[in-house]
Amino acid sequence: MLVVLVYFIRGTVLPWYVHVPDSAWVLLIVAALFAGAGMAVAGGGTWRLSWVIVLLAFAASLSKAEQFYVAGSRWVGLALMILAVGPVIVNPGAVEARAAAWRLMVTGMTTLTAIFVVWYVLRLPSFGAGDFSSFMNQCMLVAPISGIGVVIALARALHGRSWRWGVLAVAGLVPMVAAGSRVAVLATGAAVCFLLVRRKPALGGVFALLFLGLVGGFFLLHGTDDTSDESAGGLVRKGTVNTRADLWQSRMEEFESSPVLGIGVAMGTGSGSAVEASGAIRVEPGSSYLAILAMTGALGALSFSIALGLLLYGFASARQKPSLDRDILSVVGVFLAVHGIAEGWVLAFGSPLACIFWLWLGNVGDAARQPARAIAKRRVSAPPRFARPIGPTPTAPSC
Repeated sequence: MLVVLVYFIRGTVLPWYVHVPDSAWVLLIVAALFAGAGMAVAGGGTWRLSWVIVLLAFAASLSKAEQFYVAGSRWVGLALMILAVGPVIVNPGAVEARAAAWRLMVTGMTTLTAIFVVWYVLRLPSFGAGDFSSFMNQCMLVAPISGIGVVIALARALHGRSWRWGVLAVAGLVPMVAAGSRVAVLATGAAVCFLLVRRKPALGGVFALLFLGLVGGFFLLHGTDDTSDESAGGLVRKGTVNTRADLWQSRMEEFESSPVLGIGVAMGTGSGSAVEASGAIRVEPGSSYLAILAMTGALGALSFSIALGLLLYGFASARQKPSLDRDILSVVGVFLAVHGIAEGWVLAFGSPLACIFWLWLGNVGDAARQPARAIAKRRVSAPPRFARPIGPTPTAPSC
């Protein structure tokens, strides 16, 4: 839970106003991750071999890094995050810690979404960068947080038949659209379609058609609008121009330059990469999928795909009744899968979205194992169903 709180604070404008160097916040994140990873490792249990291979494959990319120290330090941070909240280690303590952190994250996303709605309605000033950022450091955090909050609220509304959650699910669309992130809108629409088709097939089919119609209309009728006071102004101004084209092209060129091992975690040579005054390389990959491909090569991408596929297969084939928790994991997963197409946060251990992704993955892995544990627990605790004995029923001894 400490890890989640530290990442949240880093995503706000608070670090700007308390005048604490960014390096200090990075050290705080590393300390929190180190504590979380240490607790998980100390708990013993088993290690998922497929994800250990992923960590080793990511580490192999360091041999091709232009700046080994920078890439190595970023890999250490990424490895600590994966060990702390990801699906690598399985023991009771790690499972419980991931579950508690996930509950905090789910509550936080819906709470922040409600705050963003009130913030926008009251026309309070935005302190960060972008169209509508509220108290976050940029609008590209407000949009995915609101999108995740919307799909979680919708899942709660459908399960509990709660009009309050339904209101939040609808109202949460306002700050998400106001933030001006097209990929967040697409990701939210895809997650909502998935959930409605799964729970309300007829309604889901109608909504999917409407959503496709809106997307098609946006592509056909997009234009330029300089008015920033409208909630959809940011989306309209961006239109259908692919602002990620240069970033995607650079990632493909990086992959071609080192197709087996990649160019190293957090390394970049083309569009979206810049060298800071300290000499460190800062990269905006433009896609989580292409970030893995370019930075870790075919070895990292293949190992990650296999490990992810095994985990998702276990989650999808788990023998358990549909539940609210399962639906929340599913819709957040759909959102992240679509959002990752045009946002490259997956290997950025300092990104709140990266923390959410690996925490989600850790809980997906735990959910895939729950039926076996639950069945074993029931078999131990439940009395055997034998025929009723003949004669008087023995009474329990008094204490």
